[in-house]
Amino acid sequence: MGVLWLLVGIWWVVCGATVGDPVASKSTAALEHYQHGEYDQALQLYRDALIERPDAPELHFNVGTALFKRGEYDQAQREFERVLNAAAEKIEAQAHYNMGNSFFQQQQFEQAVAAYKQALELDAADEDAKVNLELALEKLQEQQDQQDDSEQEEQDDSEQDQQDDSEQQQPDDSEQDQQQQQNQQNQQQPDDSEQEEQQQGESDQQQQQQPSEPRVISPEEAQQLMDALKNRELEAQQRRFRATGQAQARDW
Repeated sequence: MGVLWLLVGIWWVVCGATVGDPVASKSTAALEHYQHGEYDQALQLYRDALIERPDAPELHFNVGTALFKRGEYDQAQREFERVLNAAAEKIEAQAHYNMGNSFFQQQQFEQAVAAYKQALELDAADEDAKVNLELALEKLQEQQDQQDDSEQEEQDDSEQDQQDDSEQQQPDDSEQDQQQQQNQQNQQQPDDSEQEEQQQGESDQQQQQQPSEPRVISPEEAQQLMDALKNRELEAQQRRFRATGQAQARDW
């Protein structure tokens, strides 16, 4: 698509213009400055003329044009809006067209499209408005595509951040399994000291429950015991005899 067709030029103020009219003289001087690229001086003269004739749509149109040339697109657009609903459709159509250019320079392509369409409704033969409308539509589509891509990237980044946070908060499956196995082993098996104490207690208990082995007496030891018993019994009988003076019968 080609380059944007720019502004419609300055309008000559004809409303109520008479010989020696100060508004007309200021407009003539402003036009000379405008044609020489002296937009600051032109703007000041048009604004001075507006003080004397504030309702003149041509003056608002020319102020907007000078502002546009200075790069003040937002203020220019507002001046063009004051031209709308003017009695002459021709200047109103050109005001819509210049509004479209102001919106376009601010990359407000949706508003630019609407302004160019309004210009074409009032002047269907305006070829510049048709060219600029097509260009604004292309720019609007590019802008919407970029916005969709940006929103998708933000959504992808947000989902990735959530996934990263989830992975940081939760250990992986292998770590979880190892931790669970360790906990189960700790619960099922007492530590070494507890096992040793338990085994020692069981050993002591078994020793207490088992009877000691009987002692085997040799024949010599048995004879000695028998002799000792007989001697103790004999001594006991003798003591009783001496005490009572009677012999005691033996039962063995």
